[in-house]
Amino acid sequence: MIKVGIVGATGYTGAELVRLLLGHPQAELVAVTSRSYQGQKLSSIFPNFLGVTDLVCTGLDPAELARECDVVFVALPHGHSVALAEILVAAGKKVVDLGADFRLQDREIYGQWYQEEPAAAELLSQAVYGLPELHREKIREANLIANPGCYPTSSILALAPLVKEKLIDLSSMIIDAKSGVSGAGRSVALGSHYAEVNESFKAYKVANHRHTPEIEQELSGLAGQDIRL
Repeated sequence: MIKVGIVGATGYTGAELVRLLLGHPQAELVAVTSRSYQGQKLSSIFPNFLGVTDLVCTGLDPAELARECDVVFVALPHGHSVALAEILVAAGKKVVDLGADFRLQDREIYGQWYQEEPAAAELLSQAVYGLPELHREKIREANLIANPGCYPTSSILALAPLVKEKLIDLSSMIIDAKSGVSGAGRSVALGSHYAEVNESFKAYKVANHRHTPEIEQELSGLAGQDIRL
């Protein structure tokens, strides 16, 4: 069994990951961390885990994670994964980062879009973009995997065959994508209240979304030329 830990297990992404791993025949979930719910059982936070797991949320302790786990999933906002990943990778552990810190191979572009200090070049060079349909063999061997964003996943999977075979005009692609409000995360915000968003629709970050360079990076690699959306 592969011993797995989740950092940030009580956000929407982390909680869904808990559900998936608890049902995985080759994974044993041994550690879950949460800054907001430290010391509380997962089942007291999410009742659907009652009778399924007795795991208790702990604070973040990289050394303890390295001792307990073979693989660590990091479900934290961008800018919070680099230091942790560096420690775990150096300890010989496999890390899957669900945030954006390792998705972009160009450090300057990452800084422009995320206004955060990018990962060191040596660490970033070890990261593999975690879309199996494009990088399956590299993912098998990687110690650091950058899980793709939501819009990039849907957009790249739809466009990859067309781009690779040059079946569309690469200079005029437009991506019109929609997501549910859960994509905004679990933190309380007026804009994600049910009464504010039910049966409603809102455009945001048009032509200026942070996922743009991620999509451009992967499609450019497939096309063998620079692509701009």
